[in-house]
Amino acid sequence: MIKNTIKWCLVTLAVAYPIFLVYLYLTRRPKFEFITNLSTAPVLLQPVMKRPINFTEQFPESFRLQIAVLLTRNDMGGMGFTHAFREMGIPFFVTRDLAEALRHPLLFIYPEVDGNTFTLVQARDLTQFVERGGTIFAQNVFWGVFKPLFGFRSFQPARYRHWVTFEPEADPLLKYLDRPEEKRVRLADEHVNLLFTTTGYTSDGTSTVLGRFEDGSAALLRRSLGKGTVYLIGVGFDDVIMRSQTNRHFQAPRAYVNAFEPGGDVWMLLLRAWYEFSSEDAVRLATVPNGQRSVVMLSHDIDWEYSVTNARMFAEMEQRHHVSSTFFMQTKYVSDVNSKAFFYGPNLDVLRDLAARGFEVESHTVIHSRAFNKFPYGTEQENYATYRPHNVGFEQAVGGTVMGEVRVTKELLDGAIPGHRTIFFRAGHLRFPPTLAEALVRCGYEFDSSFTAPDVMSNFPYALTFDRDFEDESPIYEFPVTIEDEESPPLGERIGKALDVILANADNGAANVVLIHTDNAKMKLMAEEALLNQLPRNIAVTDMLSFARFWRARDRLKWSVHPGHSPQEITLKVSSEESVGGLTFEFAREIASVEGSAQILDDRHRLLLPAIQPGKVVTLQVRYGRLYRKPNVPLLHSDSSFMRKRFGPGKKREVPD
Repeated sequence: MIKNTIKWCLVTLAVAYPIFLVYLYLTRRPKFEFITNLSTAPVLLQPVMKRPINFTEQFPESFRLQIAVLLTRNDMGGMGFTHAFREMGIPFFVTRDLAEALRHPLLFIYPEVDGNTFTLVQARDLTQFVERGGTIFAQNVFWGVFKPLFGFRSFQPARYRHWVTFEPEADPLLKYLDRPEEKRVRLADEHVNLLFTTTGYTSDGTSTVLGRFEDGSAALLRRSLGKGTVYLIGVGFDDVIMRSQTNRHFQAPRAYVNAFEPGGDVWMLLLRAWYEFSSEDAVRLATVPNGQRSVVMLSHDIDWEYSVTNARMFAEMEQRHHVSSTFFMQTKYVSDVNSKAFFYGPNLDVLRDLAARGFEVESHTVIHSRAFNKFPYGTEQENYATYRPHNVGFEQAVGGTVMGEVRVTKELLDGAIPGHRTIFFRAGHLRFPPTLAEALVRCGYEFDSSFTAPDVMSNFPYALTFDRDFEDESPIYEFPVTIEDEESPPLGERIGKALDVILANADNGAANVVLIHTDNAKMKLMAEEALLNQLPRNIAVTDMLSFARFWRARDRLKWSVHPGHSPQEITLKVSSEESVGGLTFEFAREIASVEGSAQILDDRHRLLLPAIQPGKVVTLQVRYGRLYRKPNVPLLHSDSSFMRKRFGPGKKREVPD
């Protein structure tokens, strides 16, 4: 009897289970439904110019305070040092002529020096240049003739080194490296057996080791000779800067987001400190507008059907605080396994209201797919009428292309908001496909925010390259995300940690991008307001587009410094391709007075310029105070954070409001 009952139950289950599965498929299968009849605006495709930079043409010699960059080879990159100097606001020019380079007191030699680079006569000229007071910063010197000049006995190239540890109190060159994350920098994850080549040196006793690899060999040497100084580094700037910024590193970051990761920035900060203390007349373009220490860019992602109406509440709170933000809107007109379509009707009224209030509304893809980084480029024929992508799984999608996600979103946003022009992009889930920069240029975008700052190991904005290579720079500028709201614990419980990251970046004049989703109008709204309430006043708060336009104008700025009528006077000339306000110049010497409409800031080492209009040249006559130091004594206090640096490495204090 029991056996028959069990047999009957098994037979019934065998028949009923397939029927039940069919029922589920018919009644609960995902329906890929599309919203039709949405308004669009045409997106005309723009030409793409891919060509490597001609360094000597793009960065010519124009004034004495420029660092002379001597190219020793034509086939080994160069984007690393140009990004470093540009992002740090350091004046430089590029040459292949040693005689031209030696007319300047600071010489940067790139990418390497071997037995075929210089003649013996040129080697003697370089040695005499240092003895007379010149300063050299070189990477990867292999020529035995230069051992006495640079102070090494031997060297060993290798592809297994993973860490560099600095000794920050050993030299003014390391003055910015005063946090644990800056003192010890990871080049690659320890599980990576072969990475890019580094050169470890052995000091001959005449040089000082400022940084070491984990095998004990020197990663950074300094040697004084006569009145001058030489520095030798065992890494390539393309490897430690461009690999990070293109996200082609060897799993080097120590965090993905919500952390201070300066692994790519420290190399730029070395060059900044070198310029500042090696030249008593150093003039540098500040990284933050209006004399502020840092900037926080507020942004919101709207990528869920219940997030749209909440956006108004965030906007209203920010208006009470007299700040603005950027809303990245997903134009989801397809219902799929992820969520229902929500780009229609009343939700579009919310976007128009945000724009009317002065907030920026920008692109956040169509279907917000986790597979976006694997999407094909597309046909360039994609448009709203024909583009029908949809998610079919957690990390699977059908019909999606990079061009479709970029172009169709712009079509819809520009069509939905009168007079709108979408120029900023953020990928869903921050997934970055190799062809994204090309698609953005083709569709008329100007800025992107699809990486996180720790993941690219850079807290400064930078120009993207095409295909994530090291050669072809695009006109798109990247603004990586620093702080976001989805990591555990909730953002409201880690405001202190977020402030620590922001202040760490402020010490270096770096920027911060804050991403807060509008899916929770209570907890996340309170968290953002708590962050705003606790920010120091000398950290600016703005939307992303305002700072992005400032940064681009700053990066393309033309400026020069020329002698005045006396050693105490200089003439600063500035011109811009586009309108820009808030430009700040930082001077190693104290400013006594300025003729022109610029404002001398309280520390008397910075000038805040008036707004500059395209095609106009601003000329300022600057007079210095007396120089209270002996020749060739390093000057340590020129920077927006010079007040902090006067109190010694590692000693943090707030600059008074």
